[in-house]
Amino acid sequence: MIAASPQGWAHTIFRRYLRSLVKKRFHALHVLGDVPKVSSDTPVLLLPNHSTWWDGFFPYVLNDIVLKREFFIMMLEHRLREFWFFRFVGAFSINQQSPKGIAQSLDYTASLLQGNRLVVLFPQGELTAWGKRPLGYNRGVERVIRKSIEQGKRLAVIPLAMRCEFLADEKPHVFLLCGAPIITDATTPRSTADELERLETALLEELERRITAGDVGEILL
Repeated sequence: MIAASPQGWAHTIFRRYLRSLVKKRFHALHVLGDVPKVSSDTPVLLLPNHSTWWDGFFPYVLNDIVLKREFFIMMLEHRLREFWFFRFVGAFSINQQSPKGIAQSLDYTASLLQGNRLVVLFPQGELTAWGKRPLGYNRGVERVIRKSIEQGKRLAVIPLAMRCEFLADEKPHVFLLCGAPIITDATTPRSTADELERLETALLEELERRITAGDVGEILL
């Protein structure tokens, strides 16, 4: 497993590069609805859908402009070896071909969830078509939540729906919609992968409804 090694200088470079890139490739990045507010002493596990190559970048922008937390994100190990710079902006790896490696990465994910941190995990485990149902959540997300609780942590789990749409412009629009935070600790029932998948599916349907209705929300970029 490749651990994250976040560096301030890397975030400075990447922030400028990514904002310029998103503006160049997309017409606008919209946030529909409210972005949940979570106490700074409660870590956030952000669970987006995964249907485009760009999906790791959108949560980074959302966090950089709105949430402003210490950022971490899980990537496939062969991709992180290829794009090694990302480990300096919070990326860490998972090797899906190794059961031992999977367990190590999931436990590492749980260890990162502390304080004012945000960790992005794609529960589908692979890039799939936006309209595919069921989403096919992996059970690894359950292990992350369980391990976090066993470590005595209070955790906010937030579903995130993302969609790219070509509308009346040459470049696509990006739409983000956050779900309500699920606050979990030793006193509350743990969310299962099936429950989280149902929430994400409903959130994706709500995002589609809002886009169809012409909701433009707040434009971040």
